[in-house]
Amino acid sequence: MLAKYKGQIVEVWEITHRPVQEVWVKEAFQSKVISWNEWDKNVLDFGGESGDLALVGDFLILDARQKMGYSILSKEKAQSALELIKEGSPTDLEKTLAEQKQISSVLKRRRKSNGQ
Repeated sequence: MLAKYKGQIVEVWEITHRPVQEVWVKEAFQSKVISWNEWDKNVLDFGGESGDLALVGDFLILDARQKMGYSILSKEKAQSALELIKEGSPTDLEKTLAEQKQISSVLKRRRKSNGQ
């Protein structure tokens, strides 16, 4: 789903056990970047060394500025920090999101070519 967060249009996923619709979340599960905790199925683990956790009801934000590519926003903070955009919103929001993704992609390629 789309939301406005810190002045930008971002993709977010409310962490839930319902079937995942967002492609980027499906890819994160498939590549084992995120997974359900084996001891508590209401906790989402982040692969690698980050050791980050999130709970059902929290929000996962696709965020290219972060090292792991995601930000976590608690359910409590999301109420004031996120402005969810309803489906069927004007297409200019989709264009803005596409432009942000394109810029992010260019920046990633530049970082890789600079050895960062």
